[in-house]
Order: sequence, then C-alpha cells, then structure tokens
Amino acid sequence: MSYWLIIVAMALITFSVRYLLLARSIPVRIGPRLQRLLTYSAPAVLTALWVPIVFFPEDKLAISTTNPYLLGALVAIGLACTRLSTLLVVGLSIGFFVTLQLWILA
Repeated sequence: MSYWLIIVAMALITFSVRYLLLARSIPVRIGPRLQRLLTYSAPAVLTALWVPIVFFPEDKLAISTTNPYLLGALVAIGLACTRLSTLLVVGLSIGFFVTLQLWILA
C-alpha cells in the first residue's frame, strides 16, 4: 500500500473523529462514564510512547547504569516529584541526558 494513501487515510480518520466530536451542528453527547474513561487516554498514550524508548533503546531490554534513556527518565521522575515547573523539569532532564550521551557515556 502506498505511503501517501496511508497518510491521507489517517488524516481523514483523524479529521472525521474530531469533527464529529467538536462540531456544534452535530448533536453528539458523551456520557459521564465515557468521559471518565477518556481521562485515561492521555496517560495510556504517553506510556505507550516512553516505555519502548526508555527500556528498549536498541531493540533489547536495557536496564543498566549505562542506559542514558533510563537514567534521564529517572532524573525526570525525581525532578517532577519535587514539584518543579514542567518546563524546568524538561530542560534539566534533557540537559542531563545530553551530558550523559556526549561526555560521560561516550
């Protein structure tokens, strides 16, 4: 199947779902049970994104002190637990990760 066909199909699906839920002319009402269920969608998607990156950086399980992704994630978790601002947590953890990649574990 062509990549362009896949991209166009995904764009149409994304647009149609958003249009159906956000257009005022279409009376779609989401019940409280579904609303509560949808609150878990963002954490589920984010977890599905970061777990393979952190634990499987080279397509194999890498739980060690030489895994900069794991160390950077641990630093980010630690900083986030101190209630710092999100931007500061992201900046410091990226700085830590880059330092590990370029100078310490190189």
